Parts: sequence; structure tokens; C-alpha cells
Amino acid sequence: MRLSTRLLLPLLTTVALVMGLYTAWSIKQREATLAIEAQRETEALATALGLALEYAFRDRKLADVQDIIDRVSLQPKVYGVLVYGPKGDILFVSDPLRATGLTPPRDLGEVFRIGRTIGFERHLAGQHVYSVLRPIRNPKGKIVGAFEVAQPLSFLEAERAATRNRFLLNTVTLLAAITAVILVLVRRLIGAPLRGLVGAVRALGRGELGYRIDEGRGGGELRELAREFNRMAEGLEGARAELVREAEERIALERRLRETEKLAAVGNLAASLAHEIAAPLNVVSGRAELLLKREAAPEVRERNLRIIVEQIGRITTIIRNLLDFSRRREPRIRPVDLGSVLEGVTELLEGELARAGVQIARIGPERAWIRGDAHLLHQVFLNLLLNALQAMAERDGERRITIRLTSEAGADGAPAWVTAEVEDTGPGIPPHALPRVFEPFFTTKAGGQGTGLGLAVALSIVEEHGGALEADNAFGPDGRVTGAVFRVRLPAASAPEYAHA
Repeated sequence: MRLSTRLLLPLLTTVALVMGLYTAWSIKQREATLAIEAQRETEALATALGLALEYAFRDRKLADVQDIIDRVSLQPKVYGVLVYGPKGDILFVSDPLRATGLTPPRDLGEVFRIGRTIGFERHLAGQHVYSVLRPIRNPKGKIVGAFEVAQPLSFLEAERAATRNRFLLNTVTLLAAITAVILVLVRRLIGAPLRGLVGAVRALGRGELGYRIDEGRGGGELRELAREFNRMAEGLEGARAELVREAEERIALERRLRETEKLAAVGNLAASLAHEIAAPLNVVSGRAELLLKREAAPEVRERNLRIIVEQIGRITTIIRNLLDFSRRREPRIRPVDLGSVLEGVTELLEGELARAGVQIARIGPERAWIRGDAHLLHQVFLNLLLNALQAMAERDGERRITIRLTSEAGADGAPAWVTAEVEDTGPGIPPHALPRVFEPFFTTKAGGQGTGLGLAVALSIVEEHGGALEADNAFGPDGRVTGAVFRVRLPAASAPEYAHA
């Protein structure tokens, strides 16, 4: 129910009730006043008529009595006149009452006995009237008769109806005027400021903390409410700025801690790294000494040189992965089409995939916009696809890598997250290795085939993008492991945002 309706209903009900009570009281007071006036008029008329009738009775000109009462009954406020004899019988009746059966009033005997004028209400010939009963005296003061002057009270009913209609019209007019005034005042003084406040609350809900209300509209309370709302919005805006600043500081601190952890991991695993590098260096040294001591056959020299190149490449790979893990640059975040990144990675590995007999299957949309660094994400998916390729190297049967792209909508219906799954048909990840698969220098590959830094680097890159990287096994309908699956969850972006970047 609208505020104007909630204000009008009790107000109009109260006004209507008060006007109704006042109308009833006014009608009652008006009736009492008119009744008193009618009584006075009737008594005054009876007094004047009494003198005329007394003269007629004294001069015994009774024939003039009928003419007198007929002329008196012609007045609009006189219903009729009756003249009674000394025995209470009806002697004369005015013209309007001649054809009706009339009965003397009950108080007639009291008038003859006491000799005073009496006023009363009664029904005369089917009409409600006010009658004045007055004695007729002779010159000696003896009562020789009586007469009754009746005034109709129907005018009271007409006056009551007129008063009721007048007050009803006044009440309707007053209610209409009050309704119009209240609607205008509510719309201007309450409705408009409240609509502004509702719009401000909605803007605040959308995160527009810089929205402010005009404090000059509305009454004092609404102005105070607008002032408090603006003060609250300023506080929320300041709190958000403080939270953003603290979040940025926390992110910077987390990055520094992450770099510290990386350096600590590098220090803790220096011995392992030295062992990894020492083994190929010993091989290189031994092969070089053999080449220096004696003149070997060409095929032996070629074999030794090939082994030296392979071991040097292994050392180079170890050092490069270590540098990527310990000194990687900060990501340059912007809208990126993840589908294009995946296409670039698969094109780069096209030769290796063909030689290994591995098929690539894409499921989901061709384009998926995320916020990230295309170069670093290329490195992430390159590591994941190389791991899948190496996992299926010694496996018989179908070799396939499936890449799935799905999006997850936010509260407003727009994409909020994009998930990319890389699933292979290899042997899967051993259960004991799942909790440690992202640890630096931890690997499940055969000796000399991996450094254990690829997944650690990929996890670090994904987390710096505000996303998550998970590892799990894929299972078939029979519950058997059908391969490993890695899920990369990244914040979504929109194509228009990329177009304006």
C-alpha cells in the first residue's frame, strides 16, 4: 500500500466520522430550535386568535367564528383550527379538516378544569402536528369553550433532510479538498524525496558509493534522513577505499611472502639441485676426458658429443625452470581470449602431438574471455599439455587430450568465472602423489625426465591471476582411473571490455 493511501485512509475516516457526529448534533440542535420557534409562533397565533374568538363568543356572532378560523388556516404554517364547546364537543373546524374524522385531545378536560393554555404534539388527521389548546372566556372570565391551533411538523423533516444534504455536500467537498491537498503535499514533500532516497539506496546497492542525495528537498526529518544517508555513503566510500588500499597492501605482501617462500624453497632444495646438475656434469666431464685421451672412431666421437649435448640441454632446462620459478615477472592483467591462448599452445605442440599419436579434442565455446596475462597463461597450458603428453608416452591404446571450456555466471547473470579442464588418457596420478603434485621439485616422472617445477610454476601463475588450479583423476563408468585432469579456474571478462582496452 502506497504511503499516500496509508495517510489518507485514517485521515479521511476520522474527518468523515467527525463530520457525521457534527451533522447529527447539528440536526438535533436545529430541530430543537425550529420546534421551539414553531411553538412560539403557534402560541402567538393562538393568543391573537383567542382574542378574536372571545369577541365572537361575547357578541354571540358565532357565524363569524367559521370565517375567522378558515382565514387563519390559510396561513402556510397553520394546519387547522378546531373550536370546542363547553362540553368538549367540536363546534367548528377549519376548512382543511372538515372532511376528516376528528377527536378532541385528551388534554381538553384539563384546559376546562384549570383554564390554562397547553401545548403538545399529536397526530391530527394523519399529520404530525404541534397543537396549542387555549380556553375561550366570557367577559366575566368564565370558560365558555376552547380552541386548538395545529401547526404541521413536516417542515422539521424537510429541514432535517436539507440540513443532512447540506452537511453531506460539505463533507464530500471537504474530503475531496483534503484528499487533493494531501496527495499534492505527500507527492512533493514526501514522495519525491523518498523516490530519491530509494534511487540512492539502489545506486548504493550497485556499488555506486559516490551517489549523493539532494539535502534541500523534503521536510526537516527527510532532510535529516538525506543528510545521514550522505554521511553513511561517505563513510562507506571511505571504508571501501580503505579496504581497497588494505587489499592491495595484502596482495603486495602476499606476493612478497610468495617470493620469499620461493627463495626459501630454492635454498632448501639447493642440495637436490646440485645433485641434479652434478650428475650430467660428471657425464660431460667424463666424455670430454675420453675425447682428449685418445683418438676415438668417428661414430664413438659422435655418440660422446651427442651425450654431451643432451646433458647440457638437461642442465639448461633445470636452470631455466628454476629461474622461472624464482624470478618470474608480475602478470600484466587485461582481457584475454582463453580460446586463442589454447589454440596457440596446440599449434606450438602440433609436431610433438603428431609424433606421439595424440589427438586433441576441444569441448565448449571457441571464445572465452578472462582477465589475465596471455604470455603467462600460455606457459601454464604449455606445461599442462606437455605433462599430459609425457604421461601418455609409454601407454598403449588411445592417446587423447580433451580440453573443456565452461563458464560460471555470477549473481547478475553475467559470466564470473571460466574453467578450463585438461584431461588425458594416461595412467593418472597416484593417490599418494595428489597432495604433493604442486610442490616444487616433486615429480612422478622417471629419473632424468622432469625437474618438478612445471606444475609449481603453473600454480603460482594461476594464483597470481586470482584463480585456482586443481589436480584430480578422471574415472570411467566402471570406476577405473582413465587419466589425469587439471582444472584451471580464472576470473571472467567481457569482449567489449577487451575492445576498449
